[in-house]
Amino acid sequence: MKRFNKWFRNTERGQAILIIAFAMVGLVAFVGLMTDGGVLLIEYGKLKRGIDAAAVAASQQFRRGFNGADLAAAARNFLVLNESDATEILIYRCKLDEEGVEDGTLHDADLCTTPRRKLVRVEATRTVNFGFLRILGINSREISATSVGEAGSIDLVLVIDTSASMAYDTYTGPNADPTLDYTDGIDNTVGNPVDDEDPAVCNISVDTPCQPLEDVKNVALDFLQTMYFPYDRVAVVAFTEQAQDGSATRQHYTVLPLSDTQSDVENAIQSLKVFRPPDCVRDGNLPDPDTPTEGLCRNLDGSGIFKGFECARFRHSMNQDLSSCNSSNIGGALTRAWSEFTVGTVRPEAVWVTIMLAGGPANATDVPQSDVGDPKPPLGWTPEPSFHPFGFCPSVSPPCRDGDASNRNAQGSSDYDADDFARDSADAVADPDNGGGITIYTIGLGGLIQNGPPPGDPDEAEKLLEYIALNAGGGSASHGLYFHAPDSDDLAEIFEKIANDIFTKIAK
Repeated sequence: MKRFNKWFRNTERGQAILIIAFAMVGLVAFVGLMTDGGVLLIEYGKLKRGIDAAAVAASQQFRRGFNGADLAAAARNFLVLNESDATEILIYRCKLDEEGVEDGTLHDADLCTTPRRKLVRVEATRTVNFGFLRILGINSREISATSVGEAGSIDLVLVIDTSASMAYDTYTGPNADPTLDYTDGIDNTVGNPVDDEDPAVCNISVDTPCQPLEDVKNVALDFLQTMYFPYDRVAVVAFTEQAQDGSATRQHYTVLPLSDTQSDVENAIQSLKVFRPPDCVRDGNLPDPDTPTEGLCRNLDGSGIFKGFECARFRHSMNQDLSSCNSSNIGGALTRAWSEFTVGTVRPEAVWVTIMLAGGPANATDVPQSDVGDPKPPLGWTPEPSFHPFGFCPSVSPPCRDGDASNRNAQGSSDYDADDFARDSADAVADPDNGGGITIYTIGLGGLIQNGPPPGDPDEAEKLLEYIALNAGGGSASHGLYFHAPDSDDLAEIFEKIANDIFTKIAK
């Protein structure tokens, strides 16, 4: 019995050693799992942060003229900066039009959205070496991470002034005077061959196209080279209708809805024409009964020579409606630009931008809804503002402007004018909370921006365009920039600055 008890005690000692040995292995495994598992999580976090930064960096190279190698280099550089030493890096993008092109990127059909988006997917794999787990024969583990970066695509509406002032620089001879106003019913053209400035002539002339509109179109075409079609889209809005048979009205007009086809946008810009109103019909020196009773008409003398524009209502001075004679509806054109973002395929993820080029102060508005269907005042009665069927137009001089750019009037006021309407419209377009949230850039072209026709503030146009670009929509709005271009020679540099500023807004 004593011998058996001794054997049993020796057996228990052997079992304890085995139990302790197994416990030590388990403890090492547990410590290894905790330690190396923590290392694994830390390294994965570093890789994920690096891959996120790499995807954003790669997407920012996604612009016109880029090379796939630029995307790949940007991604790899940011992984290095984030201390993520990946053993394999793969960069994917949509290469529908470039399949088979070897540039360091791969094709991923899932990134080929309709409409296209500037998407880049980055995948990276690296090996994490273990310390404690090596005891269990687990030397290392591969980890992988993926991230999709996007540079905001641009939806851009170009709003171009096509009112009569966009033909005033066509004639550049010794008697040229770009400050003359041919819409006041007074013949200012003695000694000044304004025939060249007749939209019926310069709109179709190859040798003397309407200026400065022709220069504006050429610069706008150059600006398109900064856009990346089909990822970016452009629409074109004109201040006035574009018909050339005398049937055009001063109503703002969509020349082209948002399009991702560069050739369509180029054709739309090239097609822009200066407003061509109907001819004034005369019976000798008196207005013919068939003379238009609203709006502008082309004043021709007895020999058919163009003498400028004339407001038909000046011939019926007892019943003037000046609201029909002006065509610089800045507020209405901005509102139309906003509407272009909300029709067809709407892209809320895109950066919404409007660039407006104007050649003078706002002097026209949309038709106020309350006036639709209102009877016109009887002949011989001076109408109050509410009777103007073509928009808000105080009975003050200059026509449809109260003459004080610092005076912001509320709608319903007897002094509510085209400038007030434009500011209200701009606030709605730019407001990110209750409006369009659109970034607006404005360009004032020519001498009428800082030296407008009297009476009134000579810089009324500039104050308005500055407000639209820099203040409209309040402090939370994404504001653009304002530029004054004394002549069209300054436009190329201005458009380049706008392009650079837009680019800073597109990274997400």
